[in-house]
Amino acid sequence: MRMLGARNCSSEHVPADSQRGAPMKRIHRTALSLAAAAAMPMAGTVLAEETLPLKSVNKAGEIIDAAIAAYGGEETIENLKTVARQSTFTTWATNQSRKPGPPWDEGAQSTLQAIDLENGVYASRQAGDAGGFEFDTTVVIDGEEGWNVDYRAGTVTDNPNADFNTASGPFVRVTAPLLVRQLMERRQTSHWLGEADVDGRPHDIITLVMEVGPGLALYFDRETHLLSRSERVLPPFGQVDYRFLDYTTIDGIPFASTFKLLVNDQPNITIDYSSTQVNQPIAQFAALPDDFERVEGAAQPTEMVLEEFEEGVFLAGANGTYAMFVEMDDHVVAVGATAGIADRIEALREAGVDKPIRHAVLTHHHNDHLVGVKDYEAEGATLYTVAENESVVRDNAEDGDTLDLVFVEDRLVFESGDRRVEIIDLGPTPHVEHLLVAWLPEEGVMFEADHFPNPPNGRMVPANSNTRALAAAIEREQLDVRYIVGAHSPRVAPIADLHTALGLTSRVKTAGL
Repeated sequence: MRMLGARNCSSEHVPADSQRGAPMKRIHRTALSLAAAAAMPMAGTVLAEETLPLKSVNKAGEIIDAAIAAYGGEETIENLKTVARQSTFTTWATNQSRKPGPPWDEGAQSTLQAIDLENGVYASRQAGDAGGFEFDTTVVIDGEEGWNVDYRAGTVTDNPNADFNTASGPFVRVTAPLLVRQLMERRQTSHWLGEADVDGRPHDIITLVMEVGPGLALYFDRETHLLSRSERVLPPFGQVDYRFLDYTTIDGIPFASTFKLLVNDQPNITIDYSSTQVNQPIAQFAALPDDFERVEGAAQPTEMVLEEFEEGVFLAGANGTYAMFVEMDDHVVAVGATAGIADRIEALREAGVDKPIRHAVLTHHHNDHLVGVKDYEAEGATLYTVAENESVVRDNAEDGDTLDLVFVEDRLVFESGDRRVEIIDLGPTPHVEHLLVAWLPEEGVMFEADHFPNPPNGRMVPANSNTRALAAAIEREQLDVRYIVGAHSPRVAPIADLHTALGLTSRVKTAGL
């Protein structure tokens, strides 16, 4: 197994007419300069015309001041220490539904989020189901420590990647007073971008660069000075719009009681808030269950890992996205097209595998599993999908018209020498209509995507609907699977792990929601 020179610049300004020898004018101007300097609050200050960047910063400052006043004033915002909000989410699986293209699948979940800005504590409880995933979890961050509570599994797992700003960022971005608090603290990063009409009302647009996370464009209503909208770009999803609606005042602070998130102008999330608490203790929301099993966590590798777990069979990836590469006699078959495929190919080359990638298999149509299409296209590979996904695959290519596509109907086989790779459509599942897996019968290896949670620490959780569908398909196809690898895990999981997940029962508590 391989694991694989300075220059002197003067700022002195010489009046043009001094070069023409006009002593009276020169003396007169000196006198005026001295008089002006005496009137200035700081010696040496030079009045300059307001430049465009300076105008942008100054204008943003005016808008921030007006927003602070609209949200209760500087003292109120400074004293905003804790916020807890309970809500129901309606979700639309934009580019993540069972079928490519709208109408998107609809889901629902209940959420409770609480933040303590003074002590760096954040808790987020989410329960629901979507896309074949049933979940009931809480993320807790307390300073530099963090835990993931899984109520279905009855476990508390250490979070080695705990970071308060990263974890709480999504809550801050959907909570207008917290964004205004960020603006107040980070106003030096803000610029005025211009003006626009939102729902027929004039707005000013300014930027916010949070300590962790994306840059935002914030739209403030010119009359109410409340935040109506914000925007960001989120690859590979595209343009993300946040809408803040139906404000109500709680303890002197306006909070939007409805929030909508759109992706490329299509509905993605609607949040309806049922309760909001301000400056109340949040310890009960961040409490860890005493009777749950404590489990040691394992971080997702952030640097490239290339593992040859069977001879000529490689799993390559980092940051939760992985692809499998299989050596044939004179070429390579690649499976999976999540982010970073070019880097994974480079790692393969550095390991001495210099055969061309001739075939690339796309597991399904979700946009995070099509990011690598362009990388395979650049390699000159033939790409494999199902006919129903043709349009969305071509849309993700550099040149969709010339992309070399082959459609899989039920099963397709690559054979070369002693190696056999079968591509099998195991759909439909609760997640997608068509799921292409790679099956290596000689090695007993299957590569799948999104259907078998395989955490880095190897601790299995009760099987969700997708996992049960995968297990049923394996039995139906009579596949003698010995190992499972996937698009989102660095682990090579023995088939016993799948059986363990199927045998676990859900243990759900309802405290906190």
